[in-house]
Amino acid sequence: MQPVTYVPQSPLAEFVDLLWSYDGAGPGHGRERVLPTGTLELVVDLRPGGAGPLICGPYSEPFVIRRPASVFLVGVHFKPGGALPFFDLPAGELRNQQVSLETLWGRDAVALRDELLAADTRGGKLRALERRLRERATRSQGRHPAVGHALGRFQARDGAATVTTVAAEAGLSARRFIQVFTDAVGLTPKLFAQVMRFQTVLRGIQVQPEPDWAQVALAAGYYDQSHLVRDFLEFSGFSPTAYLRARTSHLSHVPLAD
Repeated sequence: MQPVTYVPQSPLAEFVDLLWSYDGAGPGHGRERVLPTGTLELVVDLRPGGAGPLICGPYSEPFVIRRPASVFLVGVHFKPGGALPFFDLPAGELRNQQVSLETLWGRDAVALRDELLAADTRGGKLRALERRLRERATRSQGRHPAVGHALGRFQARDGAATVTTVAAEAGLSARRFIQVFTDAVGLTPKLFAQVMRFQTVLRGIQVQPEPDWAQVALAAGYYDQSHLVRDFLEFSGFSPTAYLRARTSHLSHVPLAD
């Protein structure tokens, strides 16, 4: 069964990329490597005996997960920096971690899972999740305005923005800018920009069976091809050619041999 996705309306749309639900057979392989995207994810396992809701923090390194034979999941894919209004701690404290939602929401996390289980349809589950997010968003303030500006600059495909330049554009000292950005996004500005550049490469080679790596590097803002290869190894654990052999349509999830 294909995943069901839903893009929420404003004001959630400012913070949430999409809500998703997947109920069906697993991907046909036992393990996969998840590559960093610079974003947070909320995942609710609705299988009998499944783990409680989890927050997957922003990763700056790849990690490996096991995929069961069947899945029954509902989740939230936050935009970069979008999780801040929903959790009462700086996002930097979630970097490279998976944390029980109950640690952050208390009994509200248990109530969320119960409510999703009670909804009869996949659409109903997504609407219930949306309602819970709207309730949480009213309790917290949004992110610093400098963060929104910086995200736009760092997500540009040319990879040209520097931390010093963006901090000056935002009217903040470099130290203050790094603090407010890391609190909201979970990664330092420099590390986030590196992850975005890596993701630009993945999108750029998505439909290329034999990429011209020198051109790919230039288009993404790398100094040269060797610089791209170093980042590729750091953020994926694969060489570029090994990634091409293993990739699927889901660019940031790579099957691994058992």
